[in-house]
Amino acid sequence: MKKEWNSMEFWTNKRGEEVHRDLVPHEEKLKTELVYAIVERAQNGVELMRRFKKQVIGQIDDYMEMMREKYRLDVAKGAKGNITLQSFDGLRKVQIAVQQHVDFDEKLSLAKEKIDEYLKELTKDADPQIRTLIMKAFEVDKKGKVDSKKIFALKSYKIDHPLWVEGMALIDAAIEIVGSKSYIRFYERDNVNEKWRNVSLDFASIGE
Repeated sequence: MKKEWNSMEFWTNKRGEEVHRDLVPHEEKLKTELVYAIVERAQNGVELMRRFKKQVIGQIDDYMEMMREKYRLDVAKGAKGNITLQSFDGLRKVQIAVQQHVDFDEKLSLAKEKIDEYLKELTKDADPQIRTLIMKAFEVDKKGKVDSKKIFALKSYKIDHPLWVEGMALIDAAIEIVGSKSYIRFYERDNVNEKWRNVSLDFASIGE
């Protein structure tokens, strides 16, 4: 919301004190109005990018829906995201990636019990480093959350012991999708032999 500084008789300083506008130095007035104006334009830019993202996703969804209809696939069951579209000449590319945010329900603690049983059976033969990695996977942070990457890393171990297999099955059953976020990336190149260049919408990566 735009703040009309010129119409305000009293301005509030950083200490929360009200100061009559006539006592505010001229350069402070200029700086304050400048900063507010720039941030307001930035907020407008964010809203513009939000609408652009929504429009792009909608257009790609429409295209994919058309393709599903062409190949007689159930439109309603179409998966969202993780799509790459490339132009006919191979010089432009758009990617949508969906990152899912996961959590685990109470069955994760049951999985840990199964894995504990497995480790007890291998007291003599278990690699201490592997044991440490396994136990660290179930450690929680300050918010009481486990690191999902560490939990999923356990599934990369090629272990066929029944207790381990049961523990991995419980991890699968404990997974809950609690949200997702879509990322859109744009790429270009001048010819098909070049590497792709990212068309960035990030201020920090844009040259002067």
